Amino acid sequence: MMIGAVLADASDEEIHQIEMIASDVGLAFQIQDDILDVTSTMEILGKPINSDDKNQKTTYVTIKGLERAKEDVDFISGRAITNLNTLSGKNEFLSTLIKKLVDREK
Repeated sequence: MMIGAVLADASDEEIHQIEMIASDVGLAFQIQDDILDVTSTMEILGKPINSDDKNQKTTYVTIKGLERAKEDVDFISGRAITNLNTLSGKNEFLSTLIKKLVDREK
């Protein structure tokens, strides 16, 4: 996202805002990944499940719990989309992409 902003000659303020959006998207994506490790199946996810627990990794889910993690994914991704919508121009593609990244099942 940052490269796109720089190449599009975004202002410093827009670059800062895009950096915040990208940070939220990355965080929401990782939380969703932690959720899927607990809730999905190997057939759907395409990789071993519960691997974080087996490897004794601390994840967002182990710290906050599954329900809170789901709530936070919704909140953080919603904040990213809200901030995206304040930028000039139409950003329908990015908005759809963000939703797909954080709502994914695999």
